[in-house]
Amino acid sequence: MRFSDIKVGCIYNVIFDPVRDCEFDGKHLALVLKKNNDNNTFIVMPLTTAPSGAGINKIEIGPVASLPTSLKGNRTYAVFNQIRTVNASRFIALKEGKSVIECPIDKGVFSDLLLLGIKEILHNVPQDDKIAILKKAYENECVIKAKDLAYNIKGLQKSNAASGEEISRLKHMIKETLQGISYSLEQKYIDDGIQCIFDEAMHE
Repeated sequence: MRFSDIKVGCIYNVIFDPVRDCEFDGKHLALVLKKNNDNNTFIVMPLTTAPSGAGINKIEIGPVASLPTSLKGNRTYAVFNQIRTVNASRFIALKEGKSVIECPIDKGVFSDLLLLGIKEILHNVPQDDKIAILKKAYENECVIKAKDLAYNIKGLQKSNAASGEEISRLKHMIKETLQGISYSLEQKYIDDGIQCIFDEAMHE
């Protein structure tokens, strides 16, 4: 398949061979977790109908409604300890009859599997370190969201297209996002005036 035709959150057949011992092998369904920026590879989580290992390295996600009719009734298990990077050339589109179909997974299930993958990667990390890593990731994402909101405010101010009420609403969102978050901005964001917008938002 072409890189551009493969979508995050969707299921495809993936050819995992060649592999080494204990690696997930053969041709199996797999869920795309991430599209890499090399325009060639994806991070996937294999799916299987084999229940062995459930609760240890697999979790049942039940029937997937978007799959082709021939696969819909199967009990499906996500193999969360075999997440791997694969080239787009390993993907095969799923079909209903002769027609290629998209097979998105439920958004809630997708979020749960992403979290499960993160927890699996952190499995051997001491608990306090694990908490610190997840807290740092959360805080970083909050700051990124707040920066995006601040740039929206700058854009609106520049175009004179927004009311004071809209800018006030965005500043309130920044305040809520940064509540209880410790952060320091790089010089470029200070120069861009993002720090000033943050300060205004936090004192409104």
